[in-house]
Amino acid sequence: MKIESGKFKNTNIETVDDRRTRYTPATLRRALMSIFDFSDANFLEFFAGSGILSFEVLSNGAKNSTMVDISSKAVRSILKNAESLGVLNNIKVIKSDFRKSISKLSTEQFDYIFADPPFNNHYVQEFLKFIDSNISLIRRGGYLIIEKHKNEKFDYMPKNIIREEVRDYGDIEILIFFKP
Repeated sequence: MKIESGKFKNTNIETVDDRRTRYTPATLRRALMSIFDFSDANFLEFFAGSGILSFEVLSNGAKNSTMVDISSKAVRSILKNAESLGVLNNIKVIKSDFRKSISKLSTEQFDYIFADPPFNNHYVQEFLKFIDSNISLIRRGGYLIIEKHKNEKFDYMPKNIIREEVRDYGDIEILIFFKP
């Protein structure tokens, strides 16, 4: 898998040796880089896998990225990728279930939070509740971006952030929320 844009463009990264890991498609990563300006951003990625989106964001000028994943294999891949890219000083990796990660994140605020939970397991609903309960993670003027399968339904709407738009990319939808 290759980084699609920025200073690390065309650099291969290691993937997670686990068939359950699903990756954010290259076309979607390119789209996110064109929608948002990640320059000097403090980025947080949940369900990080190999960290491909975080490395894409760092490649496009983000200051740092915190990555959360429950898998030991994912954490090893992230650290190996960060070392090969020379960005170990720009990342923090938390091996944890997202629901338990808050104690390790409670003093930080992020410009962008991205989540790519396993598809069709009702994580979108649960994750939105988690973020609404921990809204201080997002800086005023910051964004929450969720990648989900287009058929996954949820009925919870956060009270502390505004849904700006939904973008369709084939079988994938991107939910974009803004914190005023």
